[in-house]
Amino acid sequence: DYIAELGLGAEHIPDLIRMAVDQQLSGADSATLEVWAPIHAWRALGQLQAEAAIEPLMHLFHQLEDSDWVNEEMPKVYGMIGAVAIPKLQTYLADESHGVFPRITAINSLEEICKQHPDTRQKCIDVLTQQLKFFDQNPEEVNGFIVASLLELQAVESAAVIKSAFVAQSVPEDIAGTWDDLCKSLGVTPDRIPLFTDVSLDTALQTENIDSNDKQQFEEVIIDDIHKIENIATEEVLQTENFCSDNEQKLEDEIADDVQHIEDVVANKIQQPFDVVVNDVTKFVDISSNYLQLIEDVTSDVKPEILQNVESTTTKDQPKSGGKNSVDEQEIADATFKVETSQLKSEASPLSVENVENTISIQVVASRGFGRVATSQSKSKSNKRKKR
Repeated sequence: DYIAELGLGAEHIPDLIRMAVDQQLSGADSATLEVWAPIHAWRALGQLQAEAAIEPLMHLFHQLEDSDWVNEEMPKVYGMIGAVAIPKLQTYLADESHGVFPRITAINSLEEICKQHPDTRQKCIDVLTQQLKFFDQNPEEVNGFIVASLLELQAVESAAVIKSAFVAQSVPEDIAGTWDDLCKSLGVTPDRIPLFTDVSLDTALQTENIDSNDKQQFEEVIIDDIHKIENIATEEVLQTENFCSDNEQKLEDEIADDVQHIEDVVANKIQQPFDVVVNDVTKFVDISSNYLQLIEDVTSDVKPEILQNVESTTTKDQPKSGGKNSVDEQEIADATFKVETSQLKSEASPLSVENVENTISIQVVASRGFGRVATSQSKSKSNKRKKR
């Protein structure tokens, strides 16, 4: 009793682990006491149920696989540590990289845990039976020791798997005996035990295939969706570009039309006042020309006749005696104006009479005593002097 006799406790676990895996101590001279130090450390760690020692000690399964002490003592140590070591032992047993004897040590350790801790029986049996299901992959020696341990634990529930391993001739009879011997030990009838059909393995394989198929289908769906999205995005981009291009062209055309319309309106607005001014000037020039022509026509054509009538009238009114002229010069001018006006009215068009009257009035007022009237008066005076 290392705890009671030597007073070892949890505080000593790290040093005990170091001692348990010390290769120099394990390889020391067999005549010395130091060579037994690792074995005493294994037992002490087992009594302390040192969970920290589970993996370090497990490395000794393959590091010292030729050591009988490891094969005999380690199952007892793990039996003391208990259920906490089961998952690590299951992983070690399933690892095909380990040799036959290290894996056999793991099998014996699970069996010992079940013996020392009966409450772990079913769990240990399940681990061993699960590994036996791979009887076509396991080395025959591993299958033989698993069957031997299950037989030791009276695992009747594993009989179908054991029978299947025997039928497949994967279990050496020199390790576990024959199938009939095993059935007698388990108390079962050989004919009533069905062959093992690994539902869990089949289900696992089917699940794996389904998962693989689903994964492939999922990937294909994703790829198709990505392609669809890319195509839709490309079409949307092209439609957007075409729409923008069309609208841009329409906008440019509308702007060009609006600009042209504005230019035309502005040009018309600029041209209209200019045309009005030109028309007004043209009309004014035409009117002025007509007025000038009318005045020239009146002056050249009508005036000599008017003057002749005025002269004849003046001669008739003039006294025959050689005395002073009884007709006033103002009266002669007024008579002349009346004759000219009446003559113009008779010969000119009705529309221009008013204009002509205004023109003649201006001329008479401006040239009273001068021009042709003045000349007629001068001739009349000259005639009077000559008569005198």
